[in-house]
Amino acid sequence: MTVDVRLEEPGDRADALEVERLAFGSDEEPSIVGAVRDEDGSFAMVAVEDERIVGHVQFSRAWIGETSVVALGPIAVLPDRQGLGIGSALVRAGCAETGARGERAVILLGSPAFYSRFGFRPALERGLRNPFAGFGEGDLVIAEEDFMLRELSDEPAPLAGQVAPGLRPASRLKLGRARPRLGATRTWLSW
Repeated sequence: MTVDVRLEEPGDRADALEVERLAFGSDEEPSIVGAVRDEDGSFAMVAVEDERIVGHVQFSRAWIGETSVVALGPIAVLPDRQGLGIGSALVRAGCAETGARGERAVILLGSPAFYSRFGFRPALERGLRNPFAGFGEGDLVIAEEDFMLRELSDEPAPLAGQVAPGLRPASRLKLGRARPRLGATRTWLSW
């Protein structure tokens, strides 16, 4: 079967939330998507196989100091379709869409072993510290190198300052209140 990746449409929303719920066995990921999906700068991609949504990735506005960037996450694939490259296709298509929208960088919290294949590098290489380093759930603890960045422009973005989700610098959440959630396979975090 062929999997097509495209922008999420209004009629996809309920199925996309169900993919998130089934992939993580939690209502927390659908809640995160619901909280950011209609914010300025947010968009999502879906993977469709045989007219069924089998994967979803959310992109939302974030900030590094005064510079607007896009955060990737959460990302989910139905349990019976995992390991088939669908998540990779979602990341590639989502980064291409982000660049086409004129965005300069994508950030995420996730596994360097997984995301480096898509051009993500540890943000520390650009002098950016992981605001969630040391946070943990169970056996998983966020490491400094889990905060990753992919620049989408040949001209480096002016990236310096506090990292925060949100619409505008004036309305950002305080980092003390943001709570990342580790994905079961440590391939993503959402905040």
